[in-house]
Amino acid sequence: MAFIAPFKGILFAPEKVKDMSKVLTPPYDVISPEEQEAFYQAHPNCVIRLILGKKTPEDNEENNPHTRSAAHYKEWQEQGVLIKDKELCFYLIATEFEALGKIHERLGLVAAVRLTPFSEGKVLPHEQTYSGVKSERLALFKKVHANFSSIFSLFPDTDGGAFKKMHQVVIEQTPDVDVIDYAGHRQRMWRITDPETQEFLSKKVGEESVYIADGHHRYETSLAFMEFLEAENPGMPDDHPARYVMMYLSSMADPGMIILAAHRMLAKLSDNAKAAFLEKAPEYFDITEFDAETGREDFLATLEDQTERTAIGVALTGEPLRLMVIKPGAMDKAFEGKIAPELRDLDVTVLRDLIFLNLLGLTEADMDDHDFISYDTKHGATLDKVASGEAAAGFILNATKIQHVRNVAKAGLTMPRKSTYFYPKVITGMAMKSLKADE
Repeated sequence: MAFIAPFKGILFAPEKVKDMSKVLTPPYDVISPEEQEAFYQAHPNCVIRLILGKKTPEDNEENNPHTRSAAHYKEWQEQGVLIKDKELCFYLIATEFEALGKIHERLGLVAAVRLTPFSEGKVLPHEQTYSGVKSERLALFKKVHANFSSIFSLFPDTDGGAFKKMHQVVIEQTPDVDVIDYAGHRQRMWRITDPETQEFLSKKVGEESVYIADGHHRYETSLAFMEFLEAENPGMPDDHPARYVMMYLSSMADPGMIILAAHRMLAKLSDNAKAAFLEKAPEYFDITEFDAETGREDFLATLEDQTERTAIGVALTGEPLRLMVIKPGAMDKAFEGKIAPELRDLDVTVLRDLIFLNLLGLTEADMDDHDFISYDTKHGATLDKVASGEAAAGFILNATKIQHVRNVAKAGLTMPRKSTYFYPKVITGMAMKSLKADE
C-alpha cells in the first residue's frame, strides 16, 4: 500500500568528519537549550546547526535560524563536508541501547516514502496528535528544501520477513558507520545498494499501511511543503523529490522495539474535583492504598504485576498512593458503542476517557494545554513532583505493548495521544534527503 523507495542520501563525508559521533543529535523537538549549546560546542559541523539553530536578538527576515541553516547546508556541501550518495540506497540503522535492565538492538530502514494524505490510508498516524501543523518547520523547509531528520514509522511485517532480511544485512555486511552517540548508544549504518534486496524490502515494508510513531507534525509539514511547491510550480513532476519524505521504518516484529510508558502529571486539581474523583472511582475500580513515603516500592511492583486487568497508579499531593484496577466489564458498561473494543481496555483509554474526561471532568482543551498536563517516562520523577507539590496529581501507567499497537492499527484505529514513547528516539544526521528537483 505505501510506496517505499531508495534514494541518494546526503551524507557526512568521513574524510572531512573524522568523528561521526560528534555531528549526530536526537530530533529537534526533544533537545533542551542546554543540550543545544552542548551540541553546538561538540563540532562545527554538528547537525544541530541545520535542525535547531540558535536565535539572536538581531534576527530578522533576512538573517534568522532558518536562513543560517540554509547557509550552513549550502556551505557544507560546497566544502565537501556533506556529499550526495552516487547510488540509490536504503540506509539501514542498527541502534544498540540499554533499557529496562537489558541490552536491545532496534533496526530501522531509512527510505523515501511517497507522501499521501492520511485519508488515503497508506500512511497513518498511530495515535491522535495535537492540533495544528508546525508553521516554524514549514518555514525551515522553504529555506533548505531538505529533510534533515527521519520520521519514525512502523510497518506490520506480519510474517517478519522484512526484519529477517534487515537482520541478515547486519550479520553479513560490514557497516559503513559504527559510532557511540551522545547518549552512549551504539549506532551502525549500512548502505543497501543491491537491487534485489532493495526490491524485496520495498515490497515487504510497503505491503500494508505504514504507521507514524514519532514525527506526525513533520509529516503534515512535508505535505504542506509539497502543496506549497505545487502551487508555485503548476505541473510539478510526479517524481519530484518533495513528493517523498525521509522515514526511518521499523518492523513491528523487531524484538528490539521498546515502548516506555508516558506517565501524566496535572499542574492543578481543585479540592472539589479531587473529592468527587475519590468518591466516584470505587464504582469502576478496585482500589488499594499504599503509604506515599514507605509504600512506593510495593505500589510500583504491584502495578507492574497487573497483567490481567488494566491498572492505573494514582498519586495526589498529600494523599496515599492508590492502585486502581478496573473492574471487569466497567469499560464496556461505560463506553460500549462509543469506543471501539480494541481501544477500550488500553491503559491510556481508561486514563483519558474514564478518569480524565469522566471522573475528573477535564475538557479536550485541558488535554491540549501543555501547562496543565505534562508527561514523564520516569515514574520516580513523576511521584517526586507530586510529593513536593510541584504537580497536583500524577498517574502512573504500564507501557503499551507492541501487540496493542498492532491490534489497533489492524482495526484501522488510532490510539489516544501519548499512548507510546518509543525508546530511543531516532538518530538525526546519519542520512539526509534533498527535496530539490535538480539535486
